[in-house]
Amino acid sequence: MFYPGCRMCLRALLLAALALGQVNAAPTGSDNNNQFPSLSPPPQEITTHGKGVSLDGHVTIVTGNVTDKATIDTVKAVVSSAGGKAVVSTNPASKGAQIIIGTDSDNDLASTVAKALAGDTAKDLDADGYVLASGDYKNQPSIVLNGVDKRGTFYASQTLRQLIDGHEIPAIQIRDWPLMSIRGSIEGFYGVPWSHEARLDQLVFYGKHKINTYIYTPKDDPLLRSKWRTLYEGNDLDQLEELIDTANANHVDFTFALSPGKDLCYSSDADYNATVAKFDQARKHGVSSFYIAFDDIPTDGFHCQPDQQKWNATGKTGGTDDLSWLADAQALYLNRIQENYIKTHGLKDLETVPTNYAGSAPDPYKEEFGTKLNKNISIQWTGEGVFSDQINDTSVKRADSSYVTDKMFLWDNFPVNDGNRNRLFLNPLTGRAANLYKYLLGFTSNPMEQPYASMPALANYGDYTWNGPKYDATKSMEMVLRELSGSNNTVYDAVVAFADINQNWPYRSPEVHAPKLSRDVAAFWSSYNSSSGSSNNKGESALGDRLALFTTLPDVLPSMDMKGFASDVAPWSTVAMQWAKASQHLISMLHAIKDDDQKKADTEFKAAQSWVKKTKAKTVDDRNDDGEDLPNSITPITGDGVFDKFLANATAIYKDQ
Repeated sequence: MFYPGCRMCLRALLLAALALGQVNAAPTGSDNNNQFPSLSPPPQEITTHGKGVSLDGHVTIVTGNVTDKATIDTVKAVVSSAGGKAVVSTNPASKGAQIIIGTDSDNDLASTVAKALAGDTAKDLDADGYVLASGDYKNQPSIVLNGVDKRGTFYASQTLRQLIDGHEIPAIQIRDWPLMSIRGSIEGFYGVPWSHEARLDQLVFYGKHKINTYIYTPKDDPLLRSKWRTLYEGNDLDQLEELIDTANANHVDFTFALSPGKDLCYSSDADYNATVAKFDQARKHGVSSFYIAFDDIPTDGFHCQPDQQKWNATGKTGGTDDLSWLADAQALYLNRIQENYIKTHGLKDLETVPTNYAGSAPDPYKEEFGTKLNKNISIQWTGEGVFSDQINDTSVKRADSSYVTDKMFLWDNFPVNDGNRNRLFLNPLTGRAANLYKYLLGFTSNPMEQPYASMPALANYGDYTWNGPKYDATKSMEMVLRELSGSNNTVYDAVVAFADINQNWPYRSPEVHAPKLSRDVAAFWSSYNSSSGSSNNKGESALGDRLALFTTLPDVLPSMDMKGFASDVAPWSTVAMQWAKASQHLISMLHAIKDDDQKKADTEFKAAQSWVKKTKAKTVDDRNDDGEDLPNSITPITGDGVFDKFLANATAIYKDQ
């Protein structure tokens, strides 16, 4: 997407990381709606009954014909975390507890036990749904994970992972399914693309959070855009194959997306053949989902004479100014791919983002594009703007009408920061109406250049797209920050405080500036202006404690369970520490002024200025439009609107004395 100010082999190790992922203690509550608030995403239906099933002894994992390694490994990890010893068998257990996994078709016992313990099987649930239930089956402690499909069984194992409470799984019945069929991310930003290792880690993370879609379309990958006709080879092909394998292993649809619009000849047999040759290379390595991106391309005319002649466009004028000629050409090209390639190979229906991808109001391009487009092709849209603070049902329904489609899903430009590369956006996902699942296929988040720092928002999307009516932004963010932090409360407190000073997403109205820090700064000034300024005053101590916490960030964050997060945010945690040091000296200066100690006030002010100067350093890497890396070319910004204002106010007092 173009933003103002910018251009726009199975991995055993990763699967082990998935299986050994954090196991959360089961929460408590007084009613079924809030009984398990730490389940992510929140299930559609959940009830409790009877007693739990202990897993600290001999446990048989009954697989039937199930061979899915990710599901089996996750269940084995749950048993291990409970202190048990797991044995995998195709047959029912003869002793101890048993965990039966599978769909109705690949494990008859799973459907039988699901019906006995939960009243019904998963067979009538939507895709990716599952039944999870526990209790006694024929006097034997039993847990059943019955998916409506293979991925549903895998998702049941991810819920089981979160339910472990000490040595047991509580007595429970869950019937669960997603409200949106597309739940994921689109790596579609400009700037430094994610590393190969980061992408692999993302795919494991998606599986844990029931995120089922990853659209691969980094803007600065030449093999997807400027050199889209060139086939993969060598290391590029090896890495692509590993990404596809890891996505499939974690039940994520790897969507391969080309962006040919800068030089595509829409009516050309050669360019059609180049497109399907590129798709076919990915298909042969396991891809079944494909996408054509027409965002951010020239609209001043066609790139070849056959197109100019076919649509009566001469030179580079493109004919009329309403872009209907472009929409017509794009629809022709997309329809040909859908009918002659996608349908022929039995693949998932084609997806696309049009050139005019924002706003719900009708226009000639949207109408022509939607009218001429094959109705099986899904269309992405960004909302009323490139960035959308709010998305509601009225807007979506109007967009459906304008694009003449009932297969729309969101390209949501949050928390992407390629237009603000000096910032992190760690605020939770808000402003999306709870009922959008009625009108949309789903959402893909366009994340930040920092892949691990994008995980909190991506987990929010996983929760929201699975169950929008029960999505709680605050709880969702608390859960994922705890997951990324680990069990150490000191680390968690530091991560939460760091997230607070990276809340300033500039497309919200009104903007939010570090709400908790702002609260403590306000309390400080209230206390300072109404008392003797004692540092022991409660109104001031909260700010002092918060600043002290900030000074530890560069040392504490590397102890997070998710090490990549700390690496991603290191420039920002360092500048937060520097601002905290400066603010501590400013507070000492202010107290010295009240104590009429001018020498100390001067010394403290000078020390503060020295730390403020450090915050101006360029420590963030970038990449230009030609793909050249630019080390240490961006100054990171954090806590803006609060730290700088505190500096200005304190400086004014110093100069006015």
